[in-house]
Amino acid sequence: MLPSTSPTIHSLPRDTEEGRALLQERLARYGRGWLYIAAFFLVVVPITGALVQLPDWFQVTVSLVGSVLVTGTLSQLQRFGPLSVRALIAIDLGFAWLNTGIFVAYGLGMPLWARPEVVQLLIVTYLLAARAFVVPSTWRRTAVAGLAPVLAIIIGTYFLYKDGRPHVESPPMLAYVQVAIVLGIVTIVITSWTSNTIWGLRERAREAMQLGQYTLLEKIGAGGMGVVYKARHATLRRPTAIKLLPAARAGVQNLTRFEREVQLTSQLTHPNTIAIYDYGRSADGILYYAMEYLDGLDLESIVSLAGPLPEARVAHVLRQVCAALSEAHGAGLMHRDIKPQNILLCTRGGVHDVAKVLDFGLVKDLASPATASLSQASTIIGTPLYMSPEAIVRPSELDARGDLYALGAVGYYLLTGTPPFRATNVVEICSMHLHAQPEPPSKRLGRAIDPSLEAILLRCLEKKPEDRFPSAKELGRALDLPLPWSAEQGETWWSDHREQVEHHKTQRGQETDSSPIANTVAVDLRERQQPFEPWHSGEG
Repeated sequence: MLPSTSPTIHSLPRDTEEGRALLQERLARYGRGWLYIAAFFLVVVPITGALVQLPDWFQVTVSLVGSVLVTGTLSQLQRFGPLSVRALIAIDLGFAWLNTGIFVAYGLGMPLWARPEVVQLLIVTYLLAARAFVVPSTWRRTAVAGLAPVLAIIIGTYFLYKDGRPHVESPPMLAYVQVAIVLGIVTIVITSWTSNTIWGLRERAREAMQLGQYTLLEKIGAGGMGVVYKARHATLRRPTAIKLLPAARAGVQNLTRFEREVQLTSQLTHPNTIAIYDYGRSADGILYYAMEYLDGLDLESIVSLAGPLPEARVAHVLRQVCAALSEAHGAGLMHRDIKPQNILLCTRGGVHDVAKVLDFGLVKDLASPATASLSQASTIIGTPLYMSPEAIVRPSELDARGDLYALGAVGYYLLTGTPPFRATNVVEICSMHLHAQPEPPSKRLGRAIDPSLEAILLRCLEKKPEDRFPSAKELGRALDLPLPWSAEQGETWWSDHREQVEHHKTQRGQETDSSPIANTVAVDLRERQQPFEPWHSGEG
């Protein structure tokens, strides 16, 4: 079974770019951890040493200063840019030897009655054990990291005790060396065993995140019918997006919808529709399909980052979505969940602002009566902020013009930064779709906008389907306005917002507590005490 939490790259082998990046990040984290510890003792030791007059507090302080310098350098490893795995392994071993060597050298100056070899081995054990927990490492590399300091301690023990003993009745020098050897072996065995155990857990976690030929890397989002992960194909090595249906949602109806989604979406080939690569079921019975990985942002994220879009860009995006919907409608398929989160802008083949229509999880086959059981007349399915009036009162009779209403609402959102209607709950927003007239975008913005674009959006938002555009193709033609949006303008926008975009991508996949009216929902009208009043096709 896949883990319920979001998988991360901590389980990847180091022969991948993600694994290499992880090793570099973990080494820097290990350095920061010991930097904080050493810095803390660097402040505490001189103060306590002066108060209680510890005989070797100065030597301890010198050792801590050396450790701070070494760990401080390691903590900045991320600033050096991507380093090769070979270089990172050399840095890992070099740091382990240098940092432990500082405290081994300190022990050589301790009085014999303090048992310096025991103190040295304890510090070395702590350092190596912490490394085993933080840094991805095989047991062999951990053993090599511990071998040098342990050998130094054993040799140092010989020279420390060969000319003297702590007390008259103390055992001979050889006994101390034997104790150092035994404790040193224990240190290497324990730390190597810890590394081997954690490495094995990482490998098992990686295997648990396998779906056929795909390895899940990180969660990048969730749609109306599943969770989406970035993945890697075993042989092609190209980034792929994997959508899977979690076990918690795997009811009979959801399974049917999920299978229909991939089967129907795979029929679509328009460049503005996301491409499906593969489909399968894991050994645990989890349904999934593979699709092209789009390194971009959905429209909601773009508006939240930079505010409303220019009129020319709105028309440019909507034209592309119309082209994708035209193919889908021509094949007898209605999307039913057109909204900003389901339209993504990306760069394809060096072309910026390419729109991709995503998430056909609620797609309706207008030509097939088999969808009736999945679209009951008493159930509202979709995203309330962008649902057409007929989707609320007559969902079983919904046709392609419902997508055009939703696309008009998306265009309104892109142009103004707000949806056409605003409310606090599903009932209120549905009532507004049925009865309220949308405020003209120019009035919402408080400034004039292109009158043709405004008229197009308001026509899309007409209550009666027959008052809207008859098809996505006609809407696309109407949007062919003298509002040019050049490739250079798109490239400039992405360049100017690069840092914001990258920051937003790092936050993808995190759970949010957004309002239900902005999410895909299914509302059974039979559970309402007062049904919605339908709009009327006649006067009054």
